[in-house]
Amino acid sequence: MKWSDKGHELDGYGEKIVQSFRDKGEKIYIFGAGLIGEEYRPLFERQGCFAGYIDNDRRKQESGVNRACVISFEEYCNKKMGGFIMITADEKNIPSIKEQLSRAGLKEQTDFYTYTDFMNSVYPVLSVYFYDQFYVRQAQICLTERCSLKCRDCAHGCYAVGADSQDMSLEMAKESADSFFDKVDLIKEFVLIGGEPFLYRDLDQIIVYIGEKYRKKMINFAITTNGTIMPEQKILDLCRKYDVLIRISNYSAELKYLEKKYVKLKEVLEKNKIMYILGGSDYYWMDYGFKTVDRGGKAEDLIPVFDKCRTSCREIRGNRYYYCVMARSVSDNLGFGLGEDDYLDFNKIKKEDKKVLLEFEMGYSDKGYLDMCNHCNGADAVNYPIPAAKQIH
Repeated sequence: MKWSDKGHELDGYGEKIVQSFRDKGEKIYIFGAGLIGEEYRPLFERQGCFAGYIDNDRRKQESGVNRACVISFEEYCNKKMGGFIMITADEKNIPSIKEQLSRAGLKEQTDFYTYTDFMNSVYPVLSVYFYDQFYVRQAQICLTERCSLKCRDCAHGCYAVGADSQDMSLEMAKESADSFFDKVDLIKEFVLIGGEPFLYRDLDQIIVYIGEKYRKKMINFAITTNGTIMPEQKILDLCRKYDVLIRISNYSAELKYLEKKYVKLKEVLEKNKIMYILGGSDYYWMDYGFKTVDRGGKAEDLIPVFDKCRTSCREIRGNRYYYCVMARSVSDNLGFGLGEDDYLDFNKIKKEDKKVLLEFEMGYSDKGYLDMCNHCNGADAVNYPIPAAKQIH
């Protein structure tokens, strides 16, 4: 979307959301006391609006979940508890829950929302317009473009980066964190990525720097790894100290030898009491089409591509806040030379300009698109599945 009234694009919608929130008692209920619900609960607790869980499971109603109250939907209706309801059930169960709520006279997009709709379109606006806090779902610092694998379809183009490539300096990594957290009040997940971040020689120092200064602004502090490199003990100690989540991309379907590495890595992480998530091995990547797509470069063709995509993969590099980390990295690593101005300059944005920051987060910009949209399948990439981690031999 192209800016036409910067800083005021969402005023009407924001006022509507705030008024509805106040009318409903300034509360949010999570319908679904499972893993997804637990993932979002800390956000609402931080702002004092978490009212509890609603769940159809009687066992959860009787015992609660992690010291949180769990009520039935019947109790919610009988006591007229109000509040927004965010559905966090498995995708297969969401239609039946929607029907359950609709039969009780509640309206979707007014009284209840799926968690994707609520967290993408409602909560960021509510956070700024009601709480005066700029919330970001996810952002990353790409510490190195070097990788221990050579995946031919890498969405960052890291296969084209040599082993002698220059990593981000520690000073730049610190500047990136400072610049980001000077503007951001709360983030769901802040990630250190690569390439392969365990190749970054100053990883211990940047973990300490970010952990000491900004850990309270994050729900999750994470490192994403392909699992090929065992972290040193000093890294493990710091991950435990600063409550760092290790996200392991699982490429064992293509690279069988990784199965044993993942077993060993899990053992080490568990021994050191470090949280981790190992992805499934039977998944595919999406082909973004960077090597083949050319849309002609006209703004009227690229704006719809960008608006449909709404990627959540932000990147901070120094004072530059990029909407799409892949657009920046692919352009650099594969030599496109595009998007040199496709970022928000945090040095030119005041901390109090939260509505401008929110609008950028919601997809507004001066052009309304990114240059790399010209060479990307965008949201339609889901229609082009490719096996993950095929190597260049």
